Amino acid sequence: MRRLKLIVCVVALTMVATTAGAFACTGMYVGKDASTDGTTIVARSEDQGSGAYNKMFKVQKRVTKAGRYFTDTGTGFKVKLPKTTYKYTYVPDSTDAGDGMYPASCDNEYGVSVIGTVSTEVSKAYEAADPCTEYEKGLREAILPGLVAGQCKTAKQGVEVLAKLVDTYGSAEWNTLFIADQNEAWIFEIYGGTTYCAYRMPSDTVAVFGNQCMIGEVDENNTTDYVFSKNLFSTIDKVGAVKTNGHYNLVQSIVGSREEYSNMRTWEGHRVLAPSTVGAYENDTYYPLCYKPDSKVSPLTIMNLYRDRYEGTDYDMSNTANASRRPIGTTRSSDVHVTQIYSSLPKDTCCLQWLCMGNAEHSVFVPTFSGITSTASAYTVDGSAYKSDSAYWIFKKNCTIAESDRAFLSAGTKAFWATREKEEYAKIQAQLPKVKAAYSSSKTKGRAYVTAIGKSAVKVQLNNSETLHKALVYTSTYNNNDRVNNARKVTFVKPITFLKNAKKAGYTVTVKGSKYIVAKDGVKYTLTKNSTSVYNAKGSYVNDMTYPIYESNGTLWAPADFADALSE
Repeated sequence: MRRLKLIVCVVALTMVATTAGAFACTGMYVGKDASTDGTTIVARSEDQGSGAYNKMFKVQKRVTKAGRYFTDTGTGFKVKLPKTTYKYTYVPDSTDAGDGMYPASCDNEYGVSVIGTVSTEVSKAYEAADPCTEYEKGLREAILPGLVAGQCKTAKQGVEVLAKLVDTYGSAEWNTLFIADQNEAWIFEIYGGTTYCAYRMPSDTVAVFGNQCMIGEVDENNTTDYVFSKNLFSTIDKVGAVKTNGHYNLVQSIVGSREEYSNMRTWEGHRVLAPSTVGAYENDTYYPLCYKPDSKVSPLTIMNLYRDRYEGTDYDMSNTANASRRPIGTTRSSDVHVTQIYSSLPKDTCCLQWLCMGNAEHSVFVPTFSGITSTASAYTVDGSAYKSDSAYWIFKKNCTIAESDRAFLSAGTKAFWATREKEEYAKIQAQLPKVKAAYSSSKTKGRAYVTAIGKSAVKVQLNNSETLHKALVYTSTYNNNDRVNNARKVTFVKPITFLKNAKKAGYTVTVKGSKYIVAKDGVKYTLTKNSTSVYNAKGSYVNDMTYPIYESNGTLWAPADFADALSE
């Protein structure tokens, strides 16, 4: 997404039509009247050119000091800052990544969420009419979200700040951002060095899109729901305007065509969230940006959509014939961020970010409120190299194993994390009144409370990642053989807490040292910690479990199908 795009833009700007592989993020939106819990949801995957790309999660403090600049460390380009900039959370690159900060997802102290960017592209004709600025002299994704988040108190003000920045400095890239608060959400598309359009998203709609411009027909006279650059329409006229219903159609005028690389992801959003709106995929169709879902959408649904690989369609990525296609759930995500904005919470902490380190398919989304003053140490481990105490690498290593043999390892990994996410979502619902109560006492106490929630949540999921890893490594190693046709391979099943689930299934468990006497309906079995073998009451071998009962973080875990092995 970054370095590849840098090379493309610097070396071969005339080759835009062939650069789809350099652009690799997916944006999603759910209006508050279209969500199951009344929150506005803005989300994005941050995809890279490779699977190994460390990201961090930090807090930028409020600063009051004149004479400061926001510097793009990748190019040296500087933007003058106001005397006071606001506190915000952000998800930066490691400092040695070589191309700047890339704050990705920013939630500030006034309840404004700035999500970006989704890289896009335009037609050659439009690029010639409004070329991007030189890379060293213009705005890039590397600084945009943080630059805007530090300067706005409302989403509309964020739009105005970004518009002024482009007017003043020019843009070095084609980018799309979301800017949202408790009242409204905007999409902001940058089409070149000087042109852009921002659109206020309807609160009863959803949107999913790949790396493509999406704003279609606009009302040129509507200054309530749109913000246009002053030269947008005159620039479009130069390249030949496309109009629908008497109005400028931006995407058809500026882009001119659709490509499967991005357009299929856009279609998939319709197919999953509003299947009544689409049929089979059509490459030349300009699927609309905003549409009403067939039913209200949960944040958990959006998380799962970031795992989507066209399952159940002709384009299912499990079919080797589709290997060259680009799914939403790519293995090259460094992180995925899904932010819910609660109108019922204080502005200081109304943004709840669900951050997934690594790609979402086999990782987990962890919640953090925007009022936090610091993040867990595992989120701040710097550097591109593997480090065992880094949250990114702890979560990513399970993705790598599960994706090495999806047929046998994927489903159980997904099932494990699905349980964890449902648990976390339930915890958050229970925390909402407590967060409000803490803030009603004071902002200081409120911030301390949500900081503790955030650190606790990631600690729990880091521990869960290690729990999963032990079972996943065992199963993948067991399956690592050179027998023909996958002979003797086993399908990985999710780990479950042994004692709790045995009781739930009607078994009584008697512990004798490292042995567990499991009984039900008068039949007894003996299991041993760290062994797969099952023995009957007479001491005779009966069966093997998928992997041994094992201890992790003070809890005993067993394969979810352990009861299947308890039969003679």
